[in-house]
Amino acid sequence: MTTDMPTAYDFIIVGGGTAGNVVAGRLAENPIVSILIIEAGIGNPTDVTDITTPSRAFSLRGGKHDWGYKTAMIARPDYERVEKPNTRGKALGGSTCLNLLYLGSDWTWETTKEYFDKPANYHDDEGLYDPELKKVGRNGPLDISHSALVPELKPFRDALLVRGSARARSCPKNIYSGTQYGLVQCMNTIYKGVRSTSGCFVKGKPNITILASTNSKKINFEGTQATGVTVLVNGEKELTFSANKEIIVSQGVFETPKLLMLSGIGPERELAAHNITPVVVSEHVGQNLLDHSIMPYVRRLKDGLGLDSHLLRPGPASSGLLELVGFPRVDAYLEESKEYMDYKKANGGIDSFGPAGQPHFEIDFVPMFSDAFQWHIPTPPTGDYITVIVDLLRPLSRNGFVKLNSTDPLEQPFINLNFFSNDLDLIAMREGCRMVDDILTTGEGMRDIIGQDYPWEMPRWSDEAMKKAILERSQTGFHPCGTCRLSKSIEQGVVDAKLRVHGTRGLRVVDASVIPVIPDCRIQNSVYMIGEKGADIITAAYPDFYSVQS
Repeated sequence: MTTDMPTAYDFIIVGGGTAGNVVAGRLAENPIVSILIIEAGIGNPTDVTDITTPSRAFSLRGGKHDWGYKTAMIARPDYERVEKPNTRGKALGGSTCLNLLYLGSDWTWETTKEYFDKPANYHDDEGLYDPELKKVGRNGPLDISHSALVPELKPFRDALLVRGSARARSCPKNIYSGTQYGLVQCMNTIYKGVRSTSGCFVKGKPNITILASTNSKKINFEGTQATGVTVLVNGEKELTFSANKEIIVSQGVFETPKLLMLSGIGPERELAAHNITPVVVSEHVGQNLLDHSIMPYVRRLKDGLGLDSHLLRPGPASSGLLELVGFPRVDAYLEESKEYMDYKKANGGIDSFGPAGQPHFEIDFVPMFSDAFQWHIPTPPTGDYITVIVDLLRPLSRNGFVKLNSTDPLEQPFINLNFFSNDLDLIAMREGCRMVDDILTTGEGMRDIIGQDYPWEMPRWSDEAMKKAILERSQTGFHPCGTCRLSKSIEQGVVDAKLRVHGTRGLRVVDASVIPVIPDCRIQNSVYMIGEKGADIITAAYPDFYSVQS
């Protein structure tokens, strides 16, 4: 920051994360428009090797580039658990089947599909994959490619493909064709061993000013018109910036509702509890927190099949953690549960975990001991291991929330994910783990590759013991969304179909917090889509500065 830094900009973007950088980059395509990005983390993440090396992300846990949120994960009458870390990226770039039809024509598949593809620049340099995959995007700034087909993994990969096909319906080569079942070789925001982040959208844009190491304090209003933002630089120096056109909040699922509440937009009781004068009473701010609960566990691999050294090396030979990902349904397993069948009957025969035939789970196979998912158990001193992550894609527990701990803008909010508040999620997770066990422990190929559990045996024989194990070992899938959800009115949510905060002028939210129903997959692509579509919505509102969007 320089002493002669302007105090007014056309657009102020609060949060240089996944969506915020997309919006900034697209708005900056008109060189006469001035844009300020306020970012709490560092502004030069490409200088940090652990950030740019794909599989080293988990080494950042708890460090200065991680928000490290303390999170109430489970709050049941019979079990409570509060844990840290809940990792979210604290650097420029952030934490780099949408069901929004009830919003009308603005957020249907047909009106959002182009924005899923727009950010991407797909690479298949060796021509190993179906040419049709080029449709996922060729002209965007975000480089994507498949995980490396590591030769050492071939015995495991072949056995898993054969056994997985038998248990998970099919094994299509192209899950982007509309049939999301079976096993797939991963596509990542990685190219030539370097992680791609949303920072690529703002690179080389002289009309973008990035104010790093700066926390937002509050949004300023004249009546209900948002006029500017007050910030704290390095946690101390207070500055205020004004916006000539509007303010876009893109701080993410936890920080965006916190900032709105600190600024006087939120539930009446929450504002009153902290003596905050209301600007707009908006009861859904911070509510509807959604996330995928996951169950990670570890098994021993045949010596020589672990890939720690391959995955963790820096440079162009490095790769992402995930090579193989499965998307199965587990109907046969679920139907053995009386509780599930009673619920399904009462629900008109509809399976709420996949009502339109979606997969029930994402299953990740990581050929190493990954403390990104196993911080609660000891790292094995020797040997090769596989970490398996069972990810429940459509949980029925949907009453998480974010509230204020205080009015201190530097204090983290109170976060309650409320996993497993619905017992059916426990049943589904239990049966998902059993299905994966069947894949890993039966069949000729698998018996030669997969060894015992580490460090504790999974209690597969007992429903009650499995429930206890899941409650103790499960964690976040790092896909939170929903705390400022899209809606037709303020009675239903926080922002409208144009991403404007209900009851205000000159203020939008563009990040994962606007997603009202959690996608049946990882959410990164959805957040890029929101950023791209949000940018077009904003530019269309200023035809004197931007050509009208189609």
